[in-house]
Amino acid sequence: MCGIAAAIGVRDPTVFHTLFEALAHRGPDDRGVAEVGDIRIGTHRLSIVGGDGVTLPLQSADQRYLLAFNGEIYNHRELRRQFDDYPWRTTTDGEVVFPILAAEGLKGLDRLRGMFAFVLVEVATGRFLAVRDPLGIKPLYYARLDGGVVFASELKSLAGLPCIPNFLPPGHVLDQDGLKRWYRVPGRFFRPRRPPLTQLLEQAVQSHLPESGPCGVFLSGGVDSSLVAALAARLRPDIVAYTVVLPGSADEEPAAEVARYLGIRHKVLRATEEEAQSIVGETVAALESHNPVMVRNAVPLYLLSRFVGTDCKVVLGGDGADELFAGYDYLATLPRRNWQAAIDIGINNLHRTELQRVDRMTMAHGIELRVPFLDRAVVEAAVDLPLSHKAGRHDGRPVNKLALRQAAAGLLPDRLRWRQKQPMVEGSGFARLRLEPGDLFRYWRQRFASVDLNRPIWADAARYGDFQCRHGWPLLELFRG
Repeated sequence: MCGIAAAIGVRDPTVFHTLFEALAHRGPDDRGVAEVGDIRIGTHRLSIVGGDGVTLPLQSADQRYLLAFNGEIYNHRELRRQFDDYPWRTTTDGEVVFPILAAEGLKGLDRLRGMFAFVLVEVATGRFLAVRDPLGIKPLYYARLDGGVVFASELKSLAGLPCIPNFLPPGHVLDQDGLKRWYRVPGRFFRPRRPPLTQLLEQAVQSHLPESGPCGVFLSGGVDSSLVAALAARLRPDIVAYTVVLPGSADEEPAAEVARYLGIRHKVLRATEEEAQSIVGETVAALESHNPVMVRNAVPLYLLSRFVGTDCKVVLGGDGADELFAGYDYLATLPRRNWQAAIDIGINNLHRTELQRVDRMTMAHGIELRVPFLDRAVVEAAVDLPLSHKAGRHDGRPVNKLALRQAAAGLLPDRLRWRQKQPMVEGSGFARLRLEPGDLFRYWRQRFASVDLNRPIWADAARYGDFQCRHGWPLLELFRG
């Protein structure tokens, strides 16, 4: 996991310096920059795969290309075996990009399984290729500037430059010829022969577990995080569960019960309201958003990530399950015929809502959060499921995420898998934080003092703000119009 930046065809070297230095928190273990004429490209590295001593940015064996890579390719060992004649220079996962693109072009991207955003540059010509993963788990922004193009992992890198930032959309590439889509979530076919959901989740969790070193799991006591914890504990009995709560939290005991049932170590951060209030400004700056819903959900994760960062670099989470399996309460307020459109909006905009939150909060503390529910095979299976498999009834009462609860049979006690969990921010107790929109905007403006609020990408930072509504409704409203 890394923070990456590039300036291609931009003469002023201070531009790259501005981009790059703002991302140091994303890669505390190492850093490297390459400069060739008007090409400048760099990486701040959080070292997880490939050990120490890797020259950054990565360079192809023939020295034609430079690569700034952010993310994890979970099937990189399998891909290395398929290109065993390639003269590998490192053991890092990102290096597989070189032989795959050389052999197959953009079609080769379809073979990558993981979360990633990267910029590839041909040294002799300055031709470039920027790529983002299918769901946008990892961020990447770009802008045209002084006849060239610049890239960065976070918006804060671009905030002080005279340019109009854009996010690279999920499943897209950008090169000299413009923007192209390389991946699209397939349509619904209700394939009867698809492997069972439990099997797909087992495979996803297995692939997302780190090859070595400590590993954690964020545990709230709901079915999403509990199911990830249960599957991970089978393979890594040493995994540690982490929970954050305020006094009186409804989630603390269910989370502890899950950990006891699984036989895994459980560490609880019992925060205070004063502590939570004191880091709101830091949270807003890291989050790059000042709307109350995003901030309120980000504060507990900011605190928890800081807590976990002293223990390990890799944590698994249950993020994405609400969007895929109809977990949001607001759906009950809509006509059933509108549910699928609402779910599609949530999935397609994850990169601007929940994934932005979890990326910024964890990377602010040098932690890599992995999200097995957003594994491609799981996503495509979830999209295929009829609504009747996502929302139904159990013991005479309505339940959401029905397919997940059924997939947890034998992995969790019935009382826990059928528990109707509150939204995380409520169950953890953080819903009672006092957040004034004016204060949040002031914190945000301190970090983004010179940006044009009329530009859409900056307007996104405040487009929704009503926390007093059904769980998930603000996320739907954010991009529906």
